[in-house]
Amino acid sequence: MPETRPRVLRASNAPIFFSFFTWGFGTGAQNLGRPLFALAVTGNVFLVGVLIAVNAIPRFFTGPLTGYLTDRLGRKPLIMLAPAIRGATNFGQVFADDYVTFLVLELIGQIGVAMWATSSNVLLSDVTTTANRGRVLALRQMSMRLGFVAGPLVGGVLAAVYGLPALFLLNGISKVVIVLTVLFLVKETRPEPRPAAPSDAPRPRAFSLRPFRDRAFVALAFASAGGAVAQAGVMQTLIPAHARLSLGSDETAVGFLISLAALAAFLAAFPNGVIMDRFGRKVSLVPALALLAAASFLLGIGDAYVVLALVVVVHGVGGSMAMTGTHAYAMDLAPADGRGSFLGLVMAAQSVGAIAGPAIAGALYQFVSPLSAFVAIGVLLLTSAVLMAALGRETAGPRRVVVDGEPLG
Repeated sequence: MPETRPRVLRASNAPIFFSFFTWGFGTGAQNLGRPLFALAVTGNVFLVGVLIAVNAIPRFFTGPLTGYLTDRLGRKPLIMLAPAIRGATNFGQVFADDYVTFLVLELIGQIGVAMWATSSNVLLSDVTTTANRGRVLALRQMSMRLGFVAGPLVGGVLAAVYGLPALFLLNGISKVVIVLTVLFLVKETRPEPRPAAPSDAPRPRAFSLRPFRDRAFVALAFASAGGAVAQAGVMQTLIPAHARLSLGSDETAVGFLISLAALAAFLAAFPNGVIMDRFGRKVSLVPALALLAAASFLLGIGDAYVVLALVVVVHGVGGSMAMTGTHAYAMDLAPADGRGSFLGLVMAAQSVGAIAGPAIAGALYQFVSPLSAFVAIGVLLLTSAVLMAALGRETAGPRRVVVDGEPLG
């Protein structure tokens, strides 16, 4: 029986996409302010990378726990708690004037970031199917990327006029807006539990490492980690520091680079979603990782702002494709009776890349050479592309072999 194709966007889901835009707006400003603050108080690119890498440590533990709790308590409580935690730490960062204080607040805030990433993914998995998931996630990507475009642009101007603390205040306010939006406008999406009477009624699956026995999940784990390496290691660590140190760019110019990448990602998002739904996830994921690898190699030899801007566009397109592709692939593989726990495990794999990427990139950039940092990340991304091509099985399109986590035939 052919799978039905529900509408890609419903009016009742508009508050969800508004929340994604608002999250992207505040986070875009934070992504500009975080490395520039660390660079300003330490003057050390390695310590910038350490800040970005250490931030991902709470996500490694919080992602799986959040996924488990969404299966037990519901999606909405976790989605509201996430921006509340992140916003509270942002308001504290407004008054931070040293590296350690900022780092501690950032660590706490990343608990909220992990909760948001996992719980919002579970929510979208609830309201989508294999047939429309790529396009819905593309709309989520577009909503966030619009925020990523506006956030650094607005934030760069605010930082130039009022200083870097204005960026953290902006992010904190955005998180308050999200809490209110979810509280009043977003409905709970967790499936209703089955009656307890039938003895054969399936129970939600407990958290386990069983998915790692599946080659497709291993490919997904490497792809998720690779995408995180590209985002955290290149976009959030190397590009702001490289533009500042090697090219002498000011906050506004650095903010423009980040916004340019977000604009490219925005424009690529929906066509990529259509391609994923029609032809499959791997058709998008493998080229996406290859594009990110190529961008990393090119960034290593770029010595002019115009060149950097052009390569950032390529990176933005590849990053958009990789993020949407890995999330759609994860949702396809996730079992219906344990989505939260499964997607939380994917978040843990992604966190490994977010931890390793900035640490490796910052260390190589500071102690070896800028070129070595970009080349190392390029090699890691190429490896992820090869593994996805070799191990990943298709979950959508004409070559689909599973539907919502269940084998066909």
